[in-house]
Amino acid sequence: MEKVLSQEEIDAMVRAARGRQSDGVQPARQHAIKPCNFRQSGQLTGEQVRALTILHEGFARSVSQSLGAYLRVVFEASLVSVEQVAYSEFLQRVPEVTYMTSFQVRPIGAAAAMQLDHSLVFPLVDLLLGGTGHCEPMTREVSEIEEQIMDGVARIVCRELAAAWAPMGTEIDLEHRQPTAQMQRFLAAGEKTLCLSFQVKLAEAQGAMNLVLPLSISNTLLRKLSTDWSYGKPKTISRSGRKLAERMLECPFPLILGIPDIKLRVKTVLEFTAGEVCNLGIPVRLPAALVIAGREVFEAEPVRQGRHRAAQVRQRIQTADTERKQ
Repeated sequence: MEKVLSQEEIDAMVRAARGRQSDGVQPARQHAIKPCNFRQSGQLTGEQVRALTILHEGFARSVSQSLGAYLRVVFEASLVSVEQVAYSEFLQRVPEVTYMTSFQVRPIGAAAAMQLDHSLVFPLVDLLLGGTGHCEPMTREVSEIEEQIMDGVARIVCRELAAAWAPMGTEIDLEHRQPTAQMQRFLAAGEKTLCLSFQVKLAEAQGAMNLVLPLSISNTLLRKLSTDWSYGKPKTISRSGRKLAERMLECPFPLILGIPDIKLRVKTVLEFTAGEVCNLGIPVRLPAALVIAGREVFEAEPVRQGRHRAAQVRQRIQTADTERKQ
């Protein structure tokens, strides 16, 4: 005879089954589902970022030296970041009113762009017009005259970039400035770009300089770096390399002991007479600078050693490069 279970007995069996499941039987494992963002595919690898960093750190040093000599002031450019972003994301990072000029990369046949903050543009224009480089920040577009003045600066940047990319067989031709209305249409909003960001210091002004490379140029650049160059790989110094290093130690460099950044009016210089004492407008205790190959390296004092003039080195002059290395 079959036994008929009451409702209380059924509930007790269900509770007992649940207790056994919690004690010994593990529930089915739940899989974590993450959304897939296809825009993040093909991102730069660590080795590619390292190769691009080494290449364009050299470019930043060359630009600093060339523009420093062109402007006759201290110009320091340092690489800040290397990243791949959509062109629309890049436009969101830069100010609405900015300086942007395009250049053609041959033989790839594609155009890239250089963007410069206005906090640097107007001090550059002021310096090139004979000023001191100190001016109030402006949010207006550059005029036609200012555009022509900045054209010389942009050509120097393109020249140094072409020199950095020379082993890859590329040439760069400066095109024209991109007004604010045309910046939005320079590249497709969703196109992935390689953005090289530099921090620039000029006198008391500072700002950002960005190089925006479309996918066609960045892929060619990365392909050349991976096949022709071996950045990031340990290299052994060959016998010829050691000889070259030894000979480099014997190479002479121009060395000057003086007080840089002395400014006098042309009228004062024209009125000089023999035996006249000229007031340079600087403190007597201000040390001189030991300038090696065009760079101020040490503070020094002029002294005499026998019948020869000499310099007594006091301390190293701290710059952005030396602070970063320390």
